[in-house]
Amino acid sequence: MTEKENRGIEGDSDRLGRLAIQALALLGGLAGVLIAAFHLLASQRGWSSQGMDGWGLFSPMGGLAFLLLALAGTSGAALYRRSQRTAGIILLFCGILGFPLGYISWSNQAGFMGWAAWIPAGVLFTAAGLLALITPRSLRSRLLGQQEGSLERESIEQALFIGTVLAGIGVMTVIFLFSGFLIYAAEDSLKDDADKDREDLAEAETAASMGRWDRAVELYDEILSRNQSNKQALEKRAYAMEMLSTGDKPDQE
Repeated sequence: MTEKENRGIEGDSDRLGRLAIQALALLGGLAGVLIAAFHLLASQRGWSSQGMDGWGLFSPMGGLAFLLLALAGTSGAALYRRSQRTAGIILLFCGILGFPLGYISWSNQAGFMGWAAWIPAGVLFTAAGLLALITPRSLRSRLLGQQEGSLERESIEQALFIGTVLAGIGVMTVIFLFSGFLIYAAEDSLKDDADKDREDLAEAETAASMGRWDRAVELYDEILSRNQSNKQALEKRAYAMEMLSTGDKPDQE
């Protein structure tokens, strides 16, 4: 094999790794922009007036934070050619930071939902950042045992490289999803009955505003199972039962 052919193989290998990192970063940026737009539009339409307290204050702040992270992560794709390490750190930072921000922005409702909402963008940014820091060449040689200059196995090695990246994305998705669930479960276990009552009351009011009286009754029952003397839950449950029996919908102002 000539030296020119060897350089061509190495160039194609580096090009594939660079394109993989930039594609992951750009897709993560697109997902982040869509997530940010959802938060901003939801808060602008005033969903908090229907009882969704979490949209009132935190959603606009979370939406702006998601938008900044999406733009910063996208810039990491452009920086990759100049400085792989800097681009990797930016992408990794944007990917991981979005999870706690999402959790906080949904803290008045269900923090796990905000955590899960960032998973598409967060996983793509994190995968791109790790790949940039590890470098595609190291991934090929150290983790996959691929040797440079193998013209006969080039197509197989490229497929294995892409498959490894996709498998890593799948594993990280499961890890982040499971981590968010564990954090939410731990937080829920630390709450006292008063905190749970407030959350259930807010969720019941949301369900009632949407005409879901059966769900509202279930939530009031949960509150009363913890505290049978909760007068507010007793009164609202009686009203919800009346609406459920008549099939009426809530008045729209």
